Amino acid sequence: MTGTRREHPHGTVTDIFNFDCASLVVMEIGQGNEQSFTVLRAGAFVVNLYVQAMTHVMMTPCAVRDAQWPLSRDSMAIRVGERSFAFVMLGLMYGLQLPPLCDEDTVDTLERVFMKFSDYTTLDNGQNGYPCLDNEPTFWATVRPVVKNFARGKLGNNWRLMEGNEATSLSKVFRTSATTKIVSNAILTGFLKPVHVETFIVKMKDQGRRDVDAEDALSSISAVTDIVNSLGKVWGITIGDLQVPEDARREEGPETMSQIKLWKLNQLGVALFLRHNSKLLG
Repeated sequence: MTGTRREHPHGTVTDIFNFDCASLVVMEIGQGNEQSFTVLRAGAFVVNLYVQAMTHVMMTPCAVRDAQWPLSRDSMAIRVGERSFAFVMLGLMYGLQLPPLCDEDTVDTLERVFMKFSDYTTLDNGQNGYPCLDNEPTFWATVRPVVKNFARGKLGNNWRLMEGNEATSLSKVFRTSATTKIVSNAILTGFLKPVHVETFIVKMKDQGRRDVDAEDALSSISAVTDIVNSLGKVWGITIGDLQVPEDARREEGPETMSQIKLWKLNQLGVALFLRHNSKLLG
């Protein structure tokens, strides 16, 4: 289920989790009865770890078939059911659900991956459990407002759900997927070079997440969203506006804090990717 590693001239890619069946839902914009929950893809699900030897940058994209999205330590992954997870980024909310045949050990393994490579939390408070049973027909409709309110409480003014219509939302989903593929492939091909990368440090709560070597840098959500933003298609968010949880910036607090090195593209890097990939991303 995990551990397959492939060598490339400029780096490596490792399957850190895979399962042969999952569904990816886009929790669309809209209010009340107008809300839609599009099953974007159903099929094989994988989480990969990309590492570039030259820059020591890392990236952990998820994919259900050909639809990809990035995991990052400054974007949220939330366990919303016994075998269901939500992802919050760039005004979008995704839902991932594993099938009923998936055993508890497999879900727990995936949870540990999210704990290591994302800003992870769970809606299970240990008393009342999750908001809804996974097999309920109204599962995502029930979970969506809970996730939305949780994101607003954690991210504050740094995040809001996208406004517009379903076509606009899906268009952004596909651009995000294309950008994730392009950036991760650039790590392996050497197209991404040190001159294109900016690293920075954030403070985050230590919940047993992955410690990396001092030279290694995990990807910020901005490594993808700065490109998408620059296309002029995203509402109300500017280049370099990090989706960093408010508690990631605190110097003090009751929780143990860790310093995490992240990377994103600098202005030269964003311009380079836009110039060479605008037809694919538009």
